[in-house]
Amino acid sequence: MTLSPTAWMRLVLLAVCSVVLGCRSTGPNRMPTEQEQLDMLALMLPQRIQIQPFTKIKSFNDDDVPDGILAVVRPLDKFGDPVKAVGLFYFELWTYVNASGMQRGERLAFWEREITTAEEVRLYWTRAEMYEFQLAWTAGVEAIQPGRKFVLTATYRAPWDETFQDEYVIDFQLPPGLLTPAAPRPE
Repeated sequence: MTLSPTAWMRLVLLAVCSVVLGCRSTGPNRMPTEQEQLDMLALMLPQRIQIQPFTKIKSFNDDDVPDGILAVVRPLDKFGDPVKAVGLFYFELWTYVNASGMQRGERLAFWEREITTAEEVRLYWTRAEMYEFQLAWTAGVEAIQPGRKFVLTATYRAPWDETFQDEYVIDFQLPPGLLTPAAPRPE
């Protein structure tokens, strides 16, 4: 049995393709390269953060007097799905500047929260798949008055030193008479 030159070419091409494709097995013993592993892992890691509309100035105890800001932040992966995140979160509260491309004015407060352990993840992560941070007032609280707007920025710095930021405008309103000025003391 003799093969024509065309048949030989097909046989050689089939053999070459078999060898080339056989070298890159996709069977159970194949391990992804380091770059492939990093690419796969990146699909599940935070790619951005979003301050949720549940963020507000709030009381953290039984009274109605605000004690700080409840910051609700959702880290999102490449697909827009919520994911847990470890690393450093920091928050800044700014005065709001009307009619400006840059809404941030003077910085009023700064807070940071580091999440590095499973216990810390459980402390801040909610069943609604987002983090809740109670940011208590610090120095400069007198500038935070009802009837004004403020800009809250949240920044997440991942362990590999990549940062993601979001900002949210908070309109601080309270029922009338809740915060009454202290009466002067008689002398």
